[in-house]
Amino acid sequence: MNRRVCMTKAGMSVLLALAAMALVGCISSHSDVSYGPKGSAVGSDTLRQVKCGQTTKEWLLAVMGEPSRATPASNGSEVLTYEYTKKIKSDISFCIFFDADDRREERTVYVFELEDGIVTRYWKE
Repeated sequence: MNRRVCMTKAGMSVLLALAAMALVGCISSHSDVSYGPKGSAVGSDTLRQVKCGQTTKEWLLAVMGEPSRATPASNGSEVLTYEYTKKIKSDISFCIFFDADDRREERTVYVFELEDGIVTRYWKE
């Protein structure tokens, strides 16, 4: 009886080892990240440098580049809008039984209002 238990345990161990070897390489995942034409969004460290009443349009252009849109307002001020997009495409597969795709797009928009070339206020949409 004891010998039969040992043989059963050995057989189960062999089956588990074979099953593990069969599954190796069956799980795969892949992820791609791409950015829009303006690249990745500026960080919070850069935004903390913007001071209302002090930061100039020239500084914004030098640090952040050309805006996505520049719109004159009726009161003579100007609104600069910076739009950033991040696209994430993920794929995970488990042998031939399961395949999942995930596509997301993250959009970040910063808006700066300027009067006489000086930032008067800004916000994140």
